Parts: sequence; C-alpha cells; structure tokens
Amino acid sequence: MAEELENKNLSGTQVVKCKSCGADMYYDIEVRKLRCPYCDNQEDLPANIFKDEHDVESFNEDTLQCADAITYKCPNCHAITEMYGEFSTSAKCPFCGATNILRAEDMKCLKPDAILPFVITNALAAQNALKWIKKRFFAPIKLKKNFKPENMNSVYCPVFTFDSDTYSSYSGRLGKHYTVIVGSGNNKHTETRTKYFYVRGSFSQFFDDVAIEASARFTQKEFVKMGAFDTFNSYEYKVDYIAGHASERYDKDVNQAYFEAKKAMDDVIRRGILAKYDYDVIDYLDVNTRYYDSTFKYILVPLWCCAFKFKEKIYNYYVNGRSGKVGGKVPVAIWKVALTVLAGLAVVGTIAYFVLKAQGLI
Repeated sequence: MAEELENKNLSGTQVVKCKSCGADMYYDIEVRKLRCPYCDNQEDLPANIFKDEHDVESFNEDTLQCADAITYKCPNCHAITEMYGEFSTSAKCPFCGATNILRAEDMKCLKPDAILPFVITNALAAQNALKWIKKRFFAPIKLKKNFKPENMNSVYCPVFTFDSDTYSSYSGRLGKHYTVIVGSGNNKHTETRTKYFYVRGSFSQFFDDVAIEASARFTQKEFVKMGAFDTFNSYEYKVDYIAGHASERYDKDVNQAYFEAKKAMDDVIRRGILAKYDYDVIDYLDVNTRYYDSTFKYILVPLWCCAFKFKEKIYNYYVNGRSGKVGGKVPVAIWKVALTVLAGLAVVGTIAYFVLKAQGLI
C-alpha cells in the first residue's frame, strides 16, 4: 500500500502516489480499488469490518487526536475539511467551490475509527439527482427543464454512531374516545367523550448504531432525509479510501452528539411504550430512562455534494454514496402552491356542500 501521502492538487482531496509511476492514485468507486489513471496500476485495500467501539463515559478526546491531519475552514460556507500531507492554501472547498479556504492547524480533531467507502459512482449519482428534481412537484418548470447535475464532489462526511442499553420506568394518563347519543327529538345528537385511564410500567430496549450527523453542512433532519447508511458494514479506517475524494471534519463533539442520540432514543422509547396501549389522546406521559454500556464510533460516510443556482440563490443537494438516495432543497413555484391550495379548498367546499345537503340543511 502506498506509504507516502501527499496532497498538492487544488481540489483539497487526499492523494496517494502510485508505486509504479509516481502519479496520483485515486479510490476508484467502480472497481473499489486504488487506481492510477496513467499506468492503470491497481491496488487492493483492506476491508476489515470495524468492531471495537469507545466507551462513552470513559472517553478522552486527547487520546484520540489525529496528529497528521491539517484542518481548513471555508470562510464562504463555513465547511471544515481535514486534509493530509502538504496542501496549498488555495485548495478548493468541496462544498461551495471557494478557493480562499483558511488553514487552522490548531483545531483539535479525532482520527476516524471507521469508514463506509463509496459504492455509488458519479454517473449514477447524477442520474438519481436528475430523477429527484423531476419528481419535485412544486419546483419551477424552468428549473426542471434546465437542470444539469454537474460538478458533483465526492465527500466523506463525519458521523458518530452510538450503541446503548436502556431501561425506562414510566407513568401517565391516556384517553380513549367513545360516543354517546344524548338529547331527544330535534335535540337528539351524538357526542364524543373521552375515558381516561392511568398507565405505569417499565420498558427496555437496546439501540444499535444510532447515527448522528456531525457536519456543519446540514441538520439531523436533513441527514435522515438522505436515507440510512449501513454503518454496520463500515471498515476499519484507512486514509487511502479518501484518495481522490474530500473529507469533512466534524462540527460537534462526542458529548453533543451523544446528547442528540439520547433524544432520538427517547423518541423511540416513547413510541414503544405508547404502542402497548389502545388510546386516542395523551394527557401526560412521564418517562425516566437510564442509559448504560453506551459506546460510540466516529465514522466517515460517503456523500455526493452539489449545488445549483436559481434566480441568484444557491441550493445544495446531496446523494447518499451507499444507497443513491437524494436529499436537498429546491425553489418553489408560488403559482403551483396557490393552485394546489385553491384545488384543495374547492374539494373541501364540494364535500361540505353535499354533507349539508344530505342533512337537509341547504
């Protein structure tokens, strides 16, 4: 495997030198090997499934510092990128294309534990992006006709995944609706009432690989929309997988990510508790959860990142480098929204008319 790691190109990507001719190699997504574009030399990469994780409670960031990484920050979009070897200060931001990124060597960073290599090629990512934009109903027609998925950048983005056993005790008050007929004569009608009942008990669940994004580029909600990553298939981290691609630095630390992971677990636990009961409304539900044997890993996941400009505004979108699912924002054609609202109101009005007519009110 290539031992000398340098990066002197302007794209800000990891570079590995070919042992045969000395040219820059890259990780070829299609063949899933390191490949030289000049002499076609190919090298296999280790594919060891990552197993060991870090204990959350005893975690010490100082023991996991990555000494060989150089950090750059983009003043335009604020993306933070990790680079290796010698880099030009004019390296290009893989997210917005800015060339004035700033070196920030004093920023602490963790060495990734694992990596999910790309399996979706640039061509397939572009095809999926084109299908995605065509299905955006409210997107402007002009955008759909002229949209071209170009200049897509392959970026490994930071994610923390958490495992944890949980034990929850809970108590609450739920309600079930029922109907009764009241009154007589012209005043006879049906009323909906609610019968409340108390619940109390315990609930246990094990969570495996709860993934929390650690990127400054998107929120957890946006990350989820890009589709799940098969993090259980992640390989032990090898920097050579990044050859020819970019790598983003995490924007939140382990404690922040763990806090968000517990919130995500809390939502699942709450839904699991409520699924045990037949109810219509919740008066209150108090849940007290204990997390134990919690572990984490820092993993890099693959995304194709791109942007398009429409009416002087930039819109970013992303393609999952494992599944090909696309997520992102698109502009909205106001007239389409207005017509949809009017059509909805017309349908509601028509239904109301026939209901009232059937009851002899009109």
